[in-house]
Amino acid sequence: MNRELVPFNMEKMVEITKRYEKIYTENSPRALIQIRSCKNNGIINKEVKPLNAYKFPEDRDIYLDALAENSYMYSRFHERFDDDHIVSASPWYGIADLTGFLGGKVDFTADTSYHHQICENFADFRKLSLNKENNPWVELVSGGVKYMREKWGKYIPIAFDGADGPGDVANVIRGNDLFYDVYDYPDELPELMDFCAKAVNFTLDLQRAEATEVKGGYLAGFKTWMPGKCVGQLSEDFSTMVSPSVYEKHFLHALEKTVKDSSMAMMHVHSVGEQLIPLFTSVDKIKLFELSSDPNAPRAVETFRKYKKYFRDKVVEIAPTFDELINMEDILSENRIIVWYYAENEDDAKRAIEFVNKYRSD
Repeated sequence: MNRELVPFNMEKMVEITKRYEKIYTENSPRALIQIRSCKNNGIINKEVKPLNAYKFPEDRDIYLDALAENSYMYSRFHERFDDDHIVSASPWYGIADLTGFLGGKVDFTADTSYHHQICENFADFRKLSLNKENNPWVELVSGGVKYMREKWGKYIPIAFDGADGPGDVANVIRGNDLFYDVYDYPDELPELMDFCAKAVNFTLDLQRAEATEVKGGYLAGFKTWMPGKCVGQLSEDFSTMVSPSVYEKHFLHALEKTVKDSSMAMMHVHSVGEQLIPLFTSVDKIKLFELSSDPNAPRAVETFRKYKKYFRDKVVEIAPTFDELINMEDILSENRIIVWYYAENEDDAKRAIEFVNKYRSD
């Protein structure tokens, strides 16, 4: 960058984390808001090429520098907002960066990546190992967190990306054969799921160890602050293709095992898979949920209203439009909600903040 960089304000961040501590620990209604982005902000971003235009791992540092610089520029712009977002930077190589450390073939597209099925034969998962030495994806992901912290960590906190849940890891290992495995290998499936639970914590532990610590916690779970040995974000997207009874019988235990030693966990749930919400919310350590709105599926606000009794003891992140937001007064006044807001401009951001801050209770 051709300008002097300004160190981030740790004191201000610590003040913000106090509001997160309250929303996690005090079971009383309150709301926070994160201005996750703001269009028309006048920032001239560093060019980030399509993912498939880079050669990884050779181009890792060039790519991560561009991500960090753009996040830093937004953090400087974002200082004008009285919200609860701690702007951070982290590596992101598409969805396959959550499981690439397991080996196998990964393809990049312009804006994401895909992990091909690793094991054609069920028993072959026993040949997989969790090894950080000479592992290019460990160098890309947790090594990338370390690189960003060492070079940029004085100027912007470095988050870690998260992981797939154990079921999604199994889905990468076995591909769509996993949906037959519950019938073909029901007695051996628990062994696979135990390995997947270990794999999730393998990558999370490596990433967390390199991220910026902020008041005893980390920016994880889609860059939301969480305390201690936090786990997130987790996703079990494959579960949109199975019934609740199949998930409960074959996969729920592995999810519980994944988070049992954590301080708390965060889970990402698609509205198209809303039928699994009662099971996901039954896991005590999963305290934070993010509800995504999917095409041709109910909006996240509708999903929350439908399943609100299951979120009674949880904190929920929702990304509403402004029209949805101003019709959420009952939700904001009766629950613990973190609003993700993607503003059209500065005025739009400030009106959303003003509306939500009535429910912040700090």
